[in-house]
Amino acid sequence: MTFDVRTLWLMGACCGTGFGILVLIVRRAYPAYLGRVLLLWGAANICLGASYLARFERAWAGEFVFNVVSQTLVAACLSIELLAVRVLKRQQVVAPWLMLPPALMFVGSCWFTFAYRNISIQHVIFNFINMTLLILMAGSLLKAEEGRRPFADVVTAIAYSVLALSTSAVIVDYFRSSGFTPEYNFNSSRSIFNNVAGIVTEGIVFPLFLMMVSERLNRTLEVQAMRDALTGLFNRRAFDEIAFREISGASRNRQAISVIMLDIDHFKQVNDEFGHAAGDAVLCAAAATLRRSLRDEDFLCRWGGDEFCALLPRARGDQAESAVRRILMAIEELQFAVDGKIIPIQLSAGIMTDEGEGLDFGFLVRLADDAMYRAKKTGRNRFAVSLADHPDPAPTSQV
Repeated sequence: MTFDVRTLWLMGACCGTGFGILVLIVRRAYPAYLGRVLLLWGAANICLGASYLARFERAWAGEFVFNVVSQTLVAACLSIELLAVRVLKRQQVVAPWLMLPPALMFVGSCWFTFAYRNISIQHVIFNFINMTLLILMAGSLLKAEEGRRPFADVVTAIAYSVLALSTSAVIVDYFRSSGFTPEYNFNSSRSIFNNVAGIVTEGIVFPLFLMMVSERLNRTLEVQAMRDALTGLFNRRAFDEIAFREISGASRNRQAISVIMLDIDHFKQVNDEFGHAAGDAVLCAAAATLRRSLRDEDFLCRWGGDEFCALLPRARGDQAESAVRRILMAIEELQFAVDGKIIPIQLSAGIMTDEGEGLDFGFLVRLADDAMYRAKKTGRNRFAVSLADHPDPAPTSQV
């Protein structure tokens, strides 16, 4: 009894098409960026299923569909998968280059099917193009993303690498046996091995890819839970947790830590005169300038409305004052225009420093806030240091 490879083709058609349709259904539950990735992945799987279906009945399909269309669909599947992987990992995508493998497969298949018939050579080209795409996918998956390599990415890269290795073994076997006959026995052990390896890898990679997408979704939700939607800075909830950790550590190690409260001067006038869209743009510009003016180890939060809070670990009072002077100068130099009109942006700030005493974060914020309002009352566009740091009333400082 001879095993009929068409059984594998039917299995591949059912698996590929089924996986593709399932992905296209579930993508609606994901945000736009991940939905696009799943759209590409679903399209790739449907291409793979269609390629197996095109092979299933040779007498009905004809030589063009059987040899040319089916091979080209496999190359298109792997090219789209590579595109999906690079979009998922936010890597550079050169779309025209990704269309080259299917184009080469189409031309090569046409030539060795009709012009110079040799189906064995056609299969060597087929396997070589597929192996190249598999190696490129494995390489993309193994590249670090935000300084990390997710576990699902590594396992998927290994699966693609194993399939690329098995494909290379098929190519080596072709050359070793010199089996470049004009016709090709699709029920040969070489063909069976090729098809089984492809279907098994497809079954392994499918859940792994969903794991990769879910991991990105979880990270996106974590970021959304910690960040202010407008400015991208930490929100109050996340900032409270950070402050508790940093202040506890500073207290244990007897290190200073400073809190700075900042408020945009006359922000209501910006909203009233130019509209809330301009006000939002001013907030984003101010937030970006504040972030650039602080150290990498400092934390910045949008406290609410037009108010910001900065936490400076291991910063004494004089260091916090230097940071605020730097911020005020950067804000004054900020050229922000709406409809050709420059909107002056200024800040008032208040500073409170804990010299390793482990003071409550709420208490530090309240004293820094009081200092900030003293700065506003005495002319704005300046900063004041909390009176708790200076028992004798200190003069309000201005840049």
